[in-house]
Amino acid sequence: MESNTNLPNPKSRLILWIILFLIILLFGIVWAGPRFFQFINESTATLMSFFGPFYLILGFSAVVIGIILSVHPISKKKLGKGKPEYGLWSWVAMLYSTGMGSGLLLRAIQEPIYFLKNPPRASSHSAEIFALEYTFFHWGFTPWAFYGLTAVLVGWFYYQKDKSFLFSDLLFGGGIKRKWLRDLIDLLVIVTTFFGVLASVALGSRQLLASGEFWGGIIWEPKWAFIPLAIICLAATLSAFLGVRQGIKRLSDLNIAGALLLLAFTFMLGPIGESTGLFFETLFYYLLEWIPMSLNLGNSAVSYDFLQSWTVFYWAFWLAWAPFTGIFIARISQGRSIREVLLGTLLIPSLGTFLWFTVFGNHAFSLVANQSVSVEAFESVYSSIFIFFGLLPLPKITQFLSSFFLATFLITSVDSAIFVLSMYLDNGKKEPKKRIRIFWGISFFVLTAIVLWNGSEQLLGSISNILIVSSLPFAVVFLPLLLFLFKNLKSTLHENS
Repeated sequence: MESNTNLPNPKSRLILWIILFLIILLFGIVWAGPRFFQFINESTATLMSFFGPFYLILGFSAVVIGIILSVHPISKKKLGKGKPEYGLWSWVAMLYSTGMGSGLLLRAIQEPIYFLKNPPRASSHSAEIFALEYTFFHWGFTPWAFYGLTAVLVGWFYYQKDKSFLFSDLLFGGGIKRKWLRDLIDLLVIVTTFFGVLASVALGSRQLLASGEFWGGIIWEPKWAFIPLAIICLAATLSAFLGVRQGIKRLSDLNIAGALLLLAFTFMLGPIGESTGLFFETLFYYLLEWIPMSLNLGNSAVSYDFLQSWTVFYWAFWLAWAPFTGIFIARISQGRSIREVLLGTLLIPSLGTFLWFTVFGNHAFSLVANQSVSVEAFESVYSSIFIFFGLLPLPKITQFLSSFFLATFLITSVDSAIFVLSMYLDNGKKEPKKRIRIFWGISFFVLTAIVLWNGSEQLLGSISNILIVSSLPFAVVFLPLLLFLFKNLKSTLHENS
């Protein structure tokens, strides 16, 4: 199935918009320097301050709407006809690899340890439960509700209403009215997708560079992270070039197998009974306190600074990833019911993430408690996972494997982003032209290399903030789009009754 949209091809106006934006950004990075970074960071802080309560309500509403829709009779409707295009294992592997796979390796040790040392507020729970509860909160149901609802929104109108995968087509139909507004909407999705993945790949490349010191004894300057970046972008471009079934699916299957291997290894060498009990205890308190934590109410209220720096920033970040991740999940969900997509994205990745953080976090807690390592050793997002494996048996092997699978997770984030962005420059087609996929692969490498060569932590932070600012329009229209979806689903249900 392909869209019947009558938009001109190629989208020359949109390409000009993209080129203009990149020129402005490069000018800011290369010439404006610190003043540009300061402007971006101050703008983001102002927006987060003003829209903070809005993001909390949005995150809470997304999970509630996802649950309600998943039990509604209309959720039995399928996205497309026939059997699911991909089996459950590969489907989960692809949405996991696309949605947050590399972040789990970056944060597996660092974030639980950070909350152990810096609890957000007073709590009657043990320090270990409380640290994991907040890690669950930021990586659990809320981000996957954003992803799953976006996937259903896009997938329903593509498979059932013959629209394209583009948000502009969803909002304005197949005509070519309001060209500038269509282009602006598409540009915002493209920019948000591009810089969301760029920020993750830049951090991941820096972490891969740092990993060489642990398993290879090689010490590099941070700016040389463009070397692993080149490998990641080349492999991702090849994967996107081969397509979903031949490229992205196979890498995602490898990712999940590797992650499970590292998880099982860590679990078996750690305090097994303690980790198991801690998982269920933390899950219980997370479910019990999810509502007040989501709305920052009562005894669960945290400080304004923590809310802005962590929860609001995380919600804005996950929303920034939602358009591209949701489109990709819709792309791979043909043949699945709305219920399968929503429950599959809400429950399976969330529970897997909770188990991941519990096993790695609790083992790290034990090492700290036994004075095998200091808390400060796990402060860096670049080195914490490698220091952790260095304290376990077979350190060289596990450090190398964690580096390898970090690279493959990054590749599957980039290749799915390349695929979605290529769909945007090819009028939302399910199988975009291969030359467009190559264009985006080169673009990812060139701009990320410039960012890394600059070598500035401030710059990486500013890139993430550009992502937050560019995603705000999507955050504003997210709930109205879901109401539009509900209305359409309801009318479909009445037509069939």
